[in-house]
Amino acid sequence: MADFRLRPSKPKPAKPARSEGDGFPTNEELLHELRLHGAKPPPPREIPAVSRRTRDYLLLAGLGSAGILVASFRVLHDSDVAVILRLALTGIALLCGLLWFIFYGVMSRY
Repeated sequence: MADFRLRPSKPKPAKPARSEGDGFPTNEELLHELRLHGAKPPPPREIPAVSRRTRDYLLLAGLGSAGILVASFRVLHDSDVAVILRLALTGIALLCGLLWFIFYGVMSRY
């Protein structure tokens, strides 16, 4: 039988690391070149304190809660105030829970 010996493989030459993956300049490099020709940098973007989703949730929950409270007192004006408040708070809790599920449970997937 023939004696097959494994030859040590030659080390591969190291490729120089390129900062660009596809040869195109980065956005920062393009903006720097534009500034050399007199283009002004874009104004800094303000980060809102409250997200749009939270703002919309609070707006809908607040308006819905006020609507439920007013409608409860209008429809049940002859009943006891404690009964009306208990019914209104139950409706408000259900509305807020449903809205929370829609805004943060369902819409967070999109």
